[in-house]
Amino acid sequence: MNTKITISLFSLLLTVGFQVPSLAETVLEKVNRTGVLTVGVREDAIPFSYSNDSNNFEGYSVELMQLIHRRLEQELNKPIKLEFKPVTLQNRFSSVESGNIDLVCGADSITAKREQTVEFSIPFFTTGIQLLVQQEDAERLDPTQTTEEVLEGLTPDEVSIAFIQGTTTEIDLKPMYPEASWQIIGSRTEGLRRLRNNEIDAIASDGILLIGEVLKQGEDLKMYRLIPQQPLSFENYGCIFPQNNLDWSSIINSTITSSENTDLWNQWFNAETGRFPYERFSDTANRSSLEPTQPRRALW
Repeated sequence: MNTKITISLFSLLLTVGFQVPSLAETVLEKVNRTGVLTVGVREDAIPFSYSNDSNNFEGYSVELMQLIHRRLEQELNKPIKLEFKPVTLQNRFSSVESGNIDLVCGADSITAKREQTVEFSIPFFTTGIQLLVQQEDAERLDPTQTTEEVLEGLTPDEVSIAFIQGTTTEIDLKPMYPEASWQIIGSRTEGLRRLRNNEIDAIASDGILLIGEVLKQGEDLKMYRLIPQQPLSFENYGCIFPQNNLDWSSIINSTITSSENTDLWNQWFNAETGRFPYERFSDTANRSSLEPTQPRRALW
């Protein structure tokens, strides 16, 4: 009997002994041991990460993570395999929190609540919540072109707004149009189809993602308008990674502030020459050094 107890205790100690180092392992230690960096990518977050016609991942965030990967190889002084794994709107944070994913750089808004479970980098992009409407509805629905009384007096029959449930849009925008008919959509793709077919009056989401969806579907930008010109609230996007990884954080942040990333950002978003022209908005309440103040102008 005593022998069995001793063996059981010994087995337990061995198990615990092998588990504790694994739980305490940092991202850099794990990558150095395995030779693999696992990053998460969305398939539907144009222009940050998406699956192209060849079923390959593409987007600014994909290339940003490739920059981070190259800097990591320099830091560890060894080749590291970069492994892409799909993540969704629903599991992106839990995948990082569990340690299954080492890094996600995408359309992930920095919030205090989210910082309780994952670590955020410094912001790499600032966008804001806007409404995508057809040109003829722009003045009627633009909160900067009408009075608060008019907006509050709109009935569900007069305005219907689509949104993706579980996003910051739902929290920030609903109070501005309290009497509107708020309709849940599964994706911006669905929303744009319904807007085109006059089934809804507007889609509420981050402005840059709405632009991406219009271009993805081959639509004419002149048929639509983002309102208001100044976003209703600002969203800072940051890379997410497991907590308690100071060295990993340093590599990520130094890549974001690098000249290589500035060049990459301009290739994608420069207002005149970028693939997805977009203004560099500055959130004065929570501003990154990478986001200089520029004169406001119409996006399209």
